[in-house]
Amino acid sequence: MKLKVLMVGIILALLLGCVPRIPKEPLPPEKPPLYQEQKFIYPLTDDAGNSSLQTAVERSLAYLAKRISAGNSPSYLQGPGGNLFSPAGLYRSLTIFREILTSASAEAEFERRVREAFTFWEVTSEGRAQPILLTGYYEPIVEGQLESGGGYHYPIYGRPADLIGTTARDNSREWAAKNRIGRLEKGQVVPYYSRKEIDCQGVLQGKGYELAWLRDPWERYVLHIQGSGQVRLPDGKRFRVGFAASNGRPYRSIGRYMVEQGFLSEKELSLSRLKEFIRQQPGRMDEIFNINERYIFFRPIPGEEGPIGALGFPLTAGRSVATDPTIFPPGAIAYLIAQQPAFDEAGRPKARRALRRFVVNQDTGAAMKGPDRVDLFCGSGHRAGMVAGAMREEGKIYLLLAK
Repeated sequence: MKLKVLMVGIILALLLGCVPRIPKEPLPPEKPPLYQEQKFIYPLTDDAGNSSLQTAVERSLAYLAKRISAGNSPSYLQGPGGNLFSPAGLYRSLTIFREILTSASAEAEFERRVREAFTFWEVTSEGRAQPILLTGYYEPIVEGQLESGGGYHYPIYGRPADLIGTTARDNSREWAAKNRIGRLEKGQVVPYYSRKEIDCQGVLQGKGYELAWLRDPWERYVLHIQGSGQVRLPDGKRFRVGFAASNGRPYRSIGRYMVEQGFLSEKELSLSRLKEFIRQQPGRMDEIFNINERYIFFRPIPGEEGPIGALGFPLTAGRSVATDPTIFPPGAIAYLIAQQPAFDEAGRPKARRALRRFVVNQDTGAAMKGPDRVDLFCGSGHRAGMVAGAMREEGKIYLLLAK
């Protein structure tokens, strides 16, 4: 909200790491990704409500209008596609899309007018369109209180005063090194404290950075991975926290680590299985969590809407996606084709169903690297977490540009 909200990611791909059919360490392409216009052969059906789509479109339009009025550079992307996806071009595309969305009297008319008004573009690598890996993330609701004690022993922190450098949700090792995120020690910038130093050694305790204390260390870790969430107090009231900064250290998947160590097989890896293992093996909890040195600091988010994405506006459940902003232009409208998990009334998984809908690129996250990663924001709370935790699908995504 990764501002992947967070981050990002769970962003569940951040927790899981290992995904069937997708290489763990894909070889870099010989040539950078390119956008190619494609003949769109699929029906333009949409399995979600129009009101959520209109809300997401309005938020992207507001973001793009701010960027244009601020006189920012004419294009977002520094590589191929930069001239194609300018803020002005994206704003025009979204304006035309909104007009069709609000005025078409039937689905057939809507589809006809979209096809007449837009071209469809797909990222290609080595001259070929590659499938995407679609994962899900959500906004957790965690149990906490404003002071320690009574079973609430796991703090979440605001940004420390000694953290220097501007940190973003999408802060890879290279980004962090370039921007010198860390702290001063004897006149030198050194890496900021790791997860182990903060959570196990208590280097920040008692310095006034605590925003809340949580009951469950697993919920705290999930909050870090998602990058934002709601804290439910004992009296039932809630307040929202969002990404403020990170320690600039690299992210490492605990799911992948558990597979590498033989704790779990790749076939059985899931969010619920990770949680179950840590519950059964509490002595290994710190070992597992500390594998991921990346640490998130939070800020209170006022108002009822949220979480806040990378564009600075609230995300829309089922419509906002997180991607690599160096490849996918922020604010763009796209059409997503994949599958999604389905559950019965008791919350048990059943056969997957088709996912066909328009989405808007409004977020990013630490795991969103390359042209084959897309993360769908699934909403807030337990049910959204079930969907996000089970979503690991191969799919396709097409960006729309007005002719």
